[in-house]
Amino acid sequence: MMVQYLAIKKEHPDSILFYRMGDFYEMFFEDAREASRVLGITLTSRNKGERAIPMAGVPVKASDQYLVKLIRAGKRVAICEQVQDPKEAKGLVKRQVVRIVTAGTLTETEILEEREPNWLLALSPLKDRIGLAWLDLSTGRFLVTECLPNRLEDELERIDPAELLIPETWGQERKEKGTLFPGLSANLRQVPDYDFNPEEAARVLQDFFHTSGLEGYGLDAGMMPAAVSAAGALVRYIQETQKTELGHIRKVEIFQRGNRMTLDRATRSSLELVRTQRDGERKASLLGTIDQTVTPMGARLLRERILAPFADIAAIHHIQQGIQECLDDPSLTENLHEHLTKIYDLERLSGRLSTGRANARDLLALQQSLQHLPGLVSSLAKAQSEILFDLGKQLDPCPDLAAKIEERLVQDPPITLKEGGLIRDGYDPELDELRSIGKEGKDWMTQFQAKEIAKTGIGHLKVGYNRVFGYFLEIPRNTNPSQIPAGYIRKQTIKNAERYVTPELKEFETRVLKSEEISRDLEYHLFLELRDLLSEQVQRILEAAAIVAEIDVVVALASHAKKRAWVRPEVGEDRELLIEDGRHPVLEATVTGEPFVPNDTNIEPPSRSLIILTGPNMAGKSTYIRQVALICLLAQIGSFVPAKKAKIGLVDRIFTRVGAADEISRGNSTFMVEMKETANILNNATRRSLVILDEVGRGTSTYDGLSIAWAICEALHDQIGCRTLFATHYHQMTEMADLLEGVHNCHVAVNEWGEDIVFLHRIQDGGTDKSYGLHVAKLAGISADILTRANEILQRLEEEGLAMKPGMFRKSPKRNMRQLELFRPPADRLLTEIEQLDPDQLSPVEALLKLKEFKDKYT
Repeated sequence: MMVQYLAIKKEHPDSILFYRMGDFYEMFFEDAREASRVLGITLTSRNKGERAIPMAGVPVKASDQYLVKLIRAGKRVAICEQVQDPKEAKGLVKRQVVRIVTAGTLTETEILEEREPNWLLALSPLKDRIGLAWLDLSTGRFLVTECLPNRLEDELERIDPAELLIPETWGQERKEKGTLFPGLSANLRQVPDYDFNPEEAARVLQDFFHTSGLEGYGLDAGMMPAAVSAAGALVRYIQETQKTELGHIRKVEIFQRGNRMTLDRATRSSLELVRTQRDGERKASLLGTIDQTVTPMGARLLRERILAPFADIAAIHHIQQGIQECLDDPSLTENLHEHLTKIYDLERLSGRLSTGRANARDLLALQQSLQHLPGLVSSLAKAQSEILFDLGKQLDPCPDLAAKIEERLVQDPPITLKEGGLIRDGYDPELDELRSIGKEGKDWMTQFQAKEIAKTGIGHLKVGYNRVFGYFLEIPRNTNPSQIPAGYIRKQTIKNAERYVTPELKEFETRVLKSEEISRDLEYHLFLELRDLLSEQVQRILEAAAIVAEIDVVVALASHAKKRAWVRPEVGEDRELLIEDGRHPVLEATVTGEPFVPNDTNIEPPSRSLIILTGPNMAGKSTYIRQVALICLLAQIGSFVPAKKAKIGLVDRIFTRVGAADEISRGNSTFMVEMKETANILNNATRRSLVILDEVGRGTSTYDGLSIAWAICEALHDQIGCRTLFATHYHQMTEMADLLEGVHNCHVAVNEWGEDIVFLHRIQDGGTDKSYGLHVAKLAGISADILTRANEILQRLEEEGLAMKPGMFRKSPKRNMRQLELFRPPADRLLTEIEQLDPDQLSPVEALLKLKEFKDKYT
């Protein structure tokens, strides 16, 4: 056995080998030590002393929970099964690896996050392009694209793969340079360069899809060689790891950026589209807040659209019409929702069918899901909106597939497939006959026991069964030996009884056990036959799943719009951005206590294209500018928006520069991160873009920061002409409105009550010259003596016009009488200026003007 184990392990040195032994997966040597450490299971040993072999094991029935822990720890697991019937084996049962499980190749629905995809991604650098191919093996969704090298990190962030495949040589070069994706959370795997050869990759794809070329997918190797290279390497990888049919992967799609809004990594992160910045959780993100979908397919589709909204007005209007009809016709929405809630994950069920991993309960879930498709078709037959009517017309309810499952499987099948109990009575005559033998056997057993009691006169005689000896007659040990017939053959002695067999009982046992064995084998065969039949129809199931997802998203967006009183935005080709009483879609749903304060937005290029927004910290500047960006994004996934009224000119890209943190692992300071993200905006924004900037320039000195902020705003206004919201504490920026036609000032209103302030969270026209920083510090709990000292320094700075002079921050002796005065405090500035005047050189008018200057300055 160990010779067999070591031979198999040698073929998979980089994987933990799950070696099947009966009801357990066993691990040996270093695999056992590693599994014990990661899983927290007992490390034992096979043999003793010097020949001891470290060993650990997990039950086959509970293996999924251990599998996911290993995968999350970055391990690969090779599943080694018994592939030979022990009865047919001459010596050791034959075993082989039937599958290699990695982070990107999981198909177990119990392990996967059902509302998110699980992408395996391959990238191929080829000349000046990067080819990307990504596949969700659990659903069969397969996409490709190409991008420029400077867009690679944004694409990786958007796709968010569970596992990343890269060419070996290229990966080694990047590793040596320290540029091998330091911030990537995916499992990284370097694969042979040969797999990425464009010609070899094209051949692999053609063989996989059984085509003579790739033109049918729009994937001509001459036009997209980098994408073909990545796709071919990915397919080879899943073939090597899965070792089974993958019929649910029926096509490869080209990801089209032209009809989608582009969102870079910084924007997706700062707007917290699918997870929060603080803890990486989904719950308080935009997706977590608005997601009312009830099917896993719908949830994944909504997530995909939030990360890549439409830039196609027709597509946006199409979805809006469906949402509007759902709002206008509550009974339609109720009927659709009722059927949708009873549909399981058709995409991942299809994946399990195609890979031969679906059990009877998976098929039952498929049947129950398919049974609700006719209800959707019926509900949509009279729909008025084009989108809902078309979806209902295109939906194939697959009644024949549901009927085949229902007529063959029992209603509550077991998880295991080889222990029987799967197939309905009455489906197969041969199976029914075999089962009747078993049922008759119970009657025979009762009669046989009664007959033997009567023959022997032993009242406590009974017939029993165990797996070792089969059927037997059990007689108490205190029975008179003369009562035991000569034909009874003693088989076993136990504490209080003797066990015997008879020729008649052995004949019965052979007939019954044989029928049970044949019955179980036949049930398994009938189940596999059904599963194979369904796997041939998996394309129909996947197409139905895609339509169900579309319906679910429309109904979900309508449900949220109704719940939050959202309105249908007017989305057009112009560049206006007019929002009346807009609200933050996440905060209005999650913040309790005070009601959310709505605000207007008025951007009408070119006369009003750049808004300079000033106001104190905590007053709501960042919330407001994010709110505007999120409303535009929601409008372009077809959703209604949180406002009283909205007119959104189509946005091709949203850029944000909101907050920053050091990227120590990449050698970037806060300011460097800020400047890189800003450079990306200036290099890629267009007239149709929406740019959101918050406190740009604050990461460096005041003069540098102000200069950079001013120049950036000029470039956005003069050269790009995009719609821009610029939140800043540099009050000097408000002067830009007097110099540039498209620049306008707004501020966050504040009420002052003596030494206290009240944030009104209301955006108003006009600039402000106060930051209220000390007030905010007071609210945060900074002590009074520190605030008093800060106020003293602030007054000096304001008086000096930010001109830093030696000694200007020296504490006054009145400030702390115990402090020794090492230097004389600065002289009174008014006296100093008067001493510097030469009265003989001043005319009477100049003297009067100087007097007025002193009065204005010092009183």
